[in-house]
Amino acid sequence: KYINDHRKDRQHLVGCCRSKYHAWISGEIEGRLPRLLFSLLSGSDFKRFRHNDTDHLRALIERYGRDYERLVIVAESVYSMDGDTAPIAELVEAKRLHPNAMLYVDEAHAVGVCGERGLGLTPGLDVDIMVGTFGKALASMGAFAVMTETMRSFMVNRCRSLIFSTALPPLTARWTEHVMRQSLTMDGEREALKRLADRLSAILGTSEASHIQPYIVGDARRTVLLSEHLRADGFKVLPIRTPTVPPGTERLRFSLSAAIDPSQLDGLARALDAARAATDPQNI
Repeated sequence: KYINDHRKDRQHLVGCCRSKYHAWISGEIEGRLPRLLFSLLSGSDFKRFRHNDTDHLRALIERYGRDYERLVIVAESVYSMDGDTAPIAELVEAKRLHPNAMLYVDEAHAVGVCGERGLGLTPGLDVDIMVGTFGKALASMGAFAVMTETMRSFMVNRCRSLIFSTALPPLTARWTEHVMRQSLTMDGEREALKRLADRLSAILGTSEASHIQPYIVGDARRTVLLSEHLRADGFKVLPIRTPTVPPGTERLRFSLSAAIDPSQLDGLARALDAARAATDPQNI
């Protein structure tokens, strides 16, 4: 209700699920196993376009589009491991190259944090299905999808994973409603989070400042050691390794909260410098 009330396109809401499309799905999923699972769950062929490369996406549509009745373009608005954002307006333009293309955007890491009133990066854009979560920023559980009434009816009647899901407890639904009400009023916290992100970006030297930022290490063992050193200094920064990320891109994943005091980032900078020195291969 609150998402529909505060989104300009006033689309419809349904519990999040995957449906069976007999069509080609283009998306950004790393690794062979996720591709296989995605294809099996959807019953569709799969092609991958390079990260945020809409020229490559358009080339794939022009090359393969005529072979399929429907295309579904899949992307995240804020990427979970790199923290960068998708060029959603360009994805919208790309989908118009095919008469039956749909755009599906996962906003799990944007809802509550990004956009007007924390409603993500897709409101007002021609996105066919927007998926979000009540976990993460909204501190609850469950998920949702925003779509047209026609698509909602199809999902409710044909989506196996939704039909056979267990309903959330009423207490959880009420808590989610409460948090959603509060989130709509928390622009001050979102602005504070953006300032923290800018400061962290300066510390890490990242090119895009968001509430998720990676520090690429490139070695699994050193990534774990860095995480352990930071934890000993009071900073919980998880090590991310293969298969979650491709080999050679092992990293520390920094995830910010508006509750962090800015002075804590100064301490983090010192702790990270010390951890880097202690884990330098020449010192081990």
